[in-house]
Amino acid sequence: MQEVTLAAFVPYLLILAGFGLATTGKLHPMAGWVLCALGVLSGVVVAATIALAGPWQLGAFAVAALPAAIALPMVARDLRHPRINDVTTDMENPLAFEAALRAPANQGRDMAFSTRIGAIGRRAYPDVRPLLLHLPAERAFERVEQAARTQRGWKVSHCDAERRRLEAEVTTPFFRFVDDVVLAVSSQGDQARVDMRSKSRDGLVDAGVNAQRIVAFLEGLSSPSSPR
Repeated sequence: MQEVTLAAFVPYLLILAGFGLATTGKLHPMAGWVLCALGVLSGVVVAATIALAGPWQLGAFAVAALPAAIALPMVARDLRHPRINDVTTDMENPLAFEAALRAPANQGRDMAFSTRIGAIGRRAYPDVRPLLLHLPAERAFERVEQAARTQRGWKVSHCDAERRRLEAEVTTPFFRFVDDVVLAVSSQGDQARVDMRSKSRDGLVDAGVNAQRIVAFLEGLSSPSSPR
């Protein structure tokens, strides 16, 4: 009886270890995520064992099965997003990373934008499009830079005011996954056009995070309360 009760808490130990070590930077984010996933799976195994072994122990079964009951709806929601991890406002002429190529974590990685991903992203995220501002391009870039430097979790890795380009590393609050972001401002008639690309370093699916980041950032730039 006591062994069964203790086994029901094993999933929580794995989940807490994965989440805690990754969030504090002591474990690679993907390794922490995998450890949490193993915790959820171990809960399913323990719950099944309790159910089959008998006598029926509702309390221990519920404790062991709870992580899976919480995680499975989240996984199902994430799987509704397309299997891409790179999103841009310009599918035909996507922004290229420069500073991100020099990051140690990106060594050996293909940072080029895939045409296959572009086709999927165009269908999945029609709201991801360039932002037009009624400002001179130089002034628009100043606004972009100021907004980027005040975003939570953003670290500007490169800023070129002459070319009106900026790159940043974005660290998520949980697990501390790092995504690469590049922004560029160009002149389009009497307006300034802001393009943006956001790419995850880890994982094949981003659960919509990159598209949401682009939309949120550009909406913030167009807001009347944005830096002027």
